[in-house]
Amino acid sequence: MSSKGSEKWILYSTCDEDSDSEMRALEVSAGEDVLSVTGSGCRTLSLIASQPRSVVSVDTSPGQNYLLEVKLAAIRHFDYDTLLAFLGIDPCPNRLRLFAELRGKISTEAYRYFARHHKEVRQGLLMSGRHEKFYRRVVAPGMRLLYGRAMHDLFSARTLEEQRSIYLKKVDGVLWRSLIRYGFSERVLKFVLNDPGYRITIDVGSVGGYVLERTHHTFTNHLARDNHWLAFTFLGRYADRGTLPHFLLRENYEAIRSAPTKVEIVTENLIDYLRKAPDGSLDKFSLSDVTSCIDQDGFDQIMRHTARAGRPGGRVCYRNFLAKHQVPEEAHSTLFRDVALSSSLTHDDKAFVYDVEVLTVKG
Repeated sequence: MSSKGSEKWILYSTCDEDSDSEMRALEVSAGEDVLSVTGSGCRTLSLIASQPRSVVSVDTSPGQNYLLEVKLAAIRHFDYDTLLAFLGIDPCPNRLRLFAELRGKISTEAYRYFARHHKEVRQGLLMSGRHEKFYRRVVAPGMRLLYGRAMHDLFSARTLEEQRSIYLKKVDGVLWRSLIRYGFSERVLKFVLNDPGYRITIDVGSVGGYVLERTHHTFTNHLARDNHWLAFTFLGRYADRGTLPHFLLRENYEAIRSAPTKVEIVTENLIDYLRKAPDGSLDKFSLSDVTSCIDQDGFDQIMRHTARAGRPGGRVCYRNFLAKHQVPEEAHSTLFRDVALSSSLTHDDKAFVYDVEVLTVKG
């Protein structure tokens, strides 16, 4: 639910959320109908790997939806090694030629959009979003300059005890805390996102302080070597093929490639789409960090329509970042918050800045 206008370059190109959390939260299965917010398209593709009956992916940004078209077509068309080379994981001298092979497999609008942005195609689409360029051009070089050996050791550690020792002795300190606090300030976030559709509503006090706390939690509780999001944020790349976003792991690539799932990609405001959804027509809802794009009133509308459109026993997953929206009281009779699972996923989530919220649609 991000940028406006088909000519504006995409904000997100790779996964900045943990699809493993999505899989645990929603438990998607065959025969189910799923709604997803597109974003980078990575979560939608992960949901297709579970091979539900249908997935509809909604976003206000044509560019983000075009990216999902390309990724899905590339998975279906290329073998695994070629896919990783085309997207930018592995070196590739002929990405434009590979892109040309997708003509006719994606919409004319999507093909023309990326043909106009051929420089980004040549660089590897997974690495080319505005968000990703910031990490690759600013954050990662800064980390190499200031913490080169320590960063290498952090992402090489094989036990939490070893990693904690490296983090606390070689990284955590006045400089590190200042970098996180000011690097993730409200002003910097607005500059990096540069997107009128992204609202920074703050319910956490200090933005930098909140991110610092969550960063500290992650480096002292989860192995960095297993965390694709952490690697991309601080290294500007993925460490190896075993540490890729969920949809790009070989077994999930195979599952997406063979899925009989009907996929519909819709460019529309999420509230407007949900308003038209028939009663009891959807089983699972993957809503991303929708709270970053709307105010509390808009969120309340989404919850009301979700409660109406959801089938009994259905599941809802959304993420809170700086805005901590909760289900409106009027929807409590229909949407039940799974406290234990929400807490567990928030603790385990690889994209550590989010609180993961899981709801069940009551019968």
